[in-house]
Amino acid sequence: MKPHKIVTDKSQLYEYSLVIFIIFVGSVLRFWNLLHIPFMHDELSALSRLQFDNFTDLIRNGVMLGDTHPAGVQVFLYYWTSFVGTNETMVKLPTIFSGIISIWLGYLIGKLWFGGTTGLLTAVYISSLQFFVMYSQIARPYVSGLMLTLLMVYFWSLYFFKNKKTIYLILYVLFGALASYNHHFSLLFAAIVGVSGLFLVRKKDLITYGLSGVAIFILYIPHLHIFLTQLAKGGIGGWLSKPEPDFFFQFLNYIFHFSWWTWLAIIAVLFYIILKKGDIICNEKAKQKRWLLIVWVALPIIIGYGYSVLRNPIIQYSMLIFSTPYLFVLLFSYHKKLSDNHNAIIVTVLLIVNISTLIYGRDHYEIFYKQPYQEMFKTALVENNANDIFLIDDCIPYYHEYYFNKYGKKVPYFTKRNADIDLAGFEKIVAGIKENIVVAEAVTGEELQVVQLYFPYQIGYEYGFTYEIYTFSKNKPLTGNEIKRKIIALTDFENELGKWRHVSNPVVQDTLSGFQYYCLTSSDEWGPAITFSLPDIAECGRGIFDVELEIMMPDTITKALIVASVSDGDETMYWKAINIEDYNPEKGKWKKVFLSIDIQDALKSRTDMEGLTLKIYIWNPVHNKLLINYINIYRRTGNPYRYGLYQQLAS
Repeated sequence: MKPHKIVTDKSQLYEYSLVIFIIFVGSVLRFWNLLHIPFMHDELSALSRLQFDNFTDLIRNGVMLGDTHPAGVQVFLYYWTSFVGTNETMVKLPTIFSGIISIWLGYLIGKLWFGGTTGLLTAVYISSLQFFVMYSQIARPYVSGLMLTLLMVYFWSLYFFKNKKTIYLILYVLFGALASYNHHFSLLFAAIVGVSGLFLVRKKDLITYGLSGVAIFILYIPHLHIFLTQLAKGGIGGWLSKPEPDFFFQFLNYIFHFSWWTWLAIIAVLFYIILKKGDIICNEKAKQKRWLLIVWVALPIIIGYGYSVLRNPIIQYSMLIFSTPYLFVLLFSYHKKLSDNHNAIIVTVLLIVNISTLIYGRDHYEIFYKQPYQEMFKTALVENNANDIFLIDDCIPYYHEYYFNKYGKKVPYFTKRNADIDLAGFEKIVAGIKENIVVAEAVTGEELQVVQLYFPYQIGYEYGFTYEIYTFSKNKPLTGNEIKRKIIALTDFENELGKWRHVSNPVVQDTLSGFQYYCLTSSDEWGPAITFSLPDIAECGRGIFDVELEIMMPDTITKALIVASVSDGDETMYWKAINIEDYNPEKGKWKKVFLSIDIQDALKSRTDMEGLTLKIYIWNPVHNKLLINYINIYRRTGNPYRYGLYQQLAS
């Protein structure tokens, strides 16, 4: 027996060495360029809801009325930031460490349920997939909930699969209660795990185990009022769109980096360990465990999807982080006995594939490390030295204060947030700007064209995940680095570019200037129109199209509309219109009005553009008289990274 024990100890040591290596790799991925990981919008929003002098106000205004999440993480941040401040690195550290601890816990659970190989391969995926890496770098209730639910399941598993020690049950109750305070979906997952235990518990332990569930509920009672208040406001979601029927398959694609390499790697490993000589772990207890895992993985998706379709849309990829580790425990539960060297080779190959696709396929460190607010304030305060600059954005006051303090500089600004301002009001504000440079972010295409009307020279353009930042100047740049839009169609009713229709109406000629104007009479419902084949003008399904008209109303305020539509044959997929009246034109005076169409938004997730057309036209439903001097249509570069953290990047 001695030689066997020595071999076993060496094998166990080798396995632990692999786990340490996996954790080290996962730590490097999470700590990479730590001092330059910016806040996301959700983190800044959470910090803005910490600005209270006492705990009561924090709960009432920062959680119950101002949030839809449980109080746990918000309360932790309240006390944590009171000690360490609101520096990005210090705020994110607890979450990063939670992500690293989760790698170790994934290994322990996999090993406890099905053996060392299951534990190692589960740890590999928690260590190196963007899903887990990214949320480990965001100070929100996702990876904290992952760690808490893994701790809960670990002690639950020890109780059911190793020893019925009371301490395991106590720790299960503790972490189950903490998970309930963390996020509504970690609460849901804790409930699923708790109920599933009823199918495993022996009759003699039923009362003891039942009391553990009662204990979790008792510990949650102080939070029950908060949950019911949030629910009474209309649900715990609502701002998202309803999920598509293929949501789960898109989620799988996302966690596997939208990469054939990642898919092939896991499929190859699964086939190898299943087809290898030896017996699969397939006793009754193993089958029972696999059914449990299927339920744990499937139920959160089914419940979240059903709630999102039937009541309020809530389901996001982030909410499935608590149950996803068990997908890997399930997938790798069919392994046969693998040698230490085989484990090492498989671990190494999977890490190489996952890390390569994380860095190069998903561009994680390029996209995630550039967030809209930091990039906007850097552009205004650092790159342009905050000289003679005006900022237009959509921030709450706290965001301005945070970054003004961070960079030690301030600029005058206008924020659209809660301004309830129309296009005419927006133009009035832009017209009154005294500075020579405007940095604009989170503006509509129409608002952007209004800015360019008064600041005609574009000298900067940056884009990334959920943001486009534009810099305009009143003065032509001396360096010649002006960014110009490409004109793809125009008509002044003498000269034209593109195939226009309905431009043969009677043309009014100004006897003084000699210019000709298109006349939309009171008997005309349709004005000039042009149709484009989308594949010809919107490469890769991206591109922003700006329509600019100069119009005059000789008699009454017009109700005419500028319209854009995207069609697939006879079916209209997208329709947008701007009422010329929104620009507050004056009778008898020429006025420039605008419409913008973002093809990426119009197509949503569709990538196949074959047969799609874009039509732009003037619609005069109430038959007002209208003069049109010219129509110009420009194309701007789209943003390939706008949804890049969650969708497939364009090649």
